[in-house]
Amino acid sequence: MSKGGPVGEEEEKAILEALKAGRSVRDVAGEYDRSISTISDVAKRNGLDLAERSATKKAALAKSCYAAEDRIKLIAEALNKGRELLKACDSPRDFQYLMTGFAIGIDKRRLEEATDPSARGGEIRALFDQMRDVEARP
Repeated sequence: MSKGGPVGEEEEKAILEALKAGRSVRDVAGEYDRSISTISDVAKRNGLDLAERSATKKAALAKSCYAAEDRIKLIAEALNKGRELLKACDSPRDFQYLMTGFAIGIDKRRLEEATDPSARGGEIRALFDQMRDVEARP
């Protein structure tokens, strides 16, 4: 249950400091037992632009999407290198190691690009979907 009532001067200063330190509105609201809208009102009243922080979140999300894309490229390179090594593989032990590497690479690729929503993984697809949803918001 929220405190209700007006925000005191000292509490407002503490809320602003927490927001300026980069904490989320939801986190600050929980700490001070206030609603999210009250915390947002305090920020607006004091000229703190929360939309600017939203742009930072979007940038971080985009960066993580591209990091996932880079992981997929790296996995593809490793699988291609394994294909080259397969031609020269002579011993059963080397073959076993190579097949283990293939299995791991294929599994990691599957986890990155899974299309089945019930499957574990599909991180890159989920990140791009999330990024699209965030960009669609006003």
